[in-house]
Amino acid sequence: MNTKPFKTTDELISQLIIRGVDITTPEQKSNAKKHLQRIGYYNLINGYNDLFLVAKDHYKPGTTIEEIVSLYNFDRKLREILLKYILPLETNIKSLVAYYFPKKHPETNYLTYTNFDTTKRDANKHITALLADIQRQISSRASDPSICHYLRTYGYVPLWVLNNILTFGTISKFYSLMQQEERQQVAKTFHITDNTLESSLFYLSAIRNFCAHGNRLYCYRSKRPLSDFSLHASMNIERGKNGEYKYGKRDLFASMILFKLMLSKTDFRRLIKEMDHAINGLDSKLQVLTKDDIYTSMGFPNDWKTLLSSAK
Repeated sequence: MNTKPFKTTDELISQLIIRGVDITTPEQKSNAKKHLQRIGYYNLINGYNDLFLVAKDHYKPGTTIEEIVSLYNFDRKLREILLKYILPLETNIKSLVAYYFPKKHPETNYLTYTNFDTTKRDANKHITALLADIQRQISSRASDPSICHYLRTYGYVPLWVLNNILTFGTISKFYSLMQQEERQQVAKTFHITDNTLESSLFYLSAIRNFCAHGNRLYCYRSKRPLSDFSLHASMNIERGKNGEYKYGKRDLFASMILFKLMLSKTDFRRLIKEMDHAINGLDSKLQVLTKDDIYTSMGFPNDWKTLLSSAK
């Protein structure tokens, strides 16, 4: 088995120099050392060097540690911005699910197979997995004061209490398996169909996890595409050879489409400004990369602001 030998920070800097990164002055070397010690070689270089490479282990002329750090900081800002707007939506969805589901199923033993949509494809497998996942989460949080209180006093945990410990991913699955009438009641809050909301929640929960866990986000691509929405058509987004829209299906632009659907007009305008400010802030620090490189990686069309503002 091959091993990866340990290298000191100085050795890693020498390796970067050999590979073409511009670290020539004592000040550049000092700053490079600080960045690598603060962030880590793997997180910074392995995580954010893709756009700077012309070949494996060979960087574009003029590449500096500072520009790689700028991309790293931009990505961190992206996570901060998107999570800021996702968390209130998560709370809203949990609240709506915890209202409409118990309204239809007020019994204490509400977590039963027949209370869900048994007509959906592979319903038995998905409902069984969901209920098992919920029981695992209850067991793992049994010492939580609110969970403990309801289990001891009433013998069960109401959904409006339970949803405080359930993950967004679990709630998304829960929503997708609710009976259609209940799903439609939740979706009406956002003036969209239940199928649109179902696709939106799975996408947002994945983005939320990337943000919360500090994963690289700017070049995010989803394995599961967002459903085609009327917004895709209204923006006249071009389709690729496979018939899929080129933007807004698997990329970060898809999240902007979802925010357009689900946020208030005021919040959405605020989001646009924050995203634009972050992108322009990065652009002012770019020397080797261009704004077009960033847009391409994000899956943003160059006229993204105009498209989103005019879309209906």
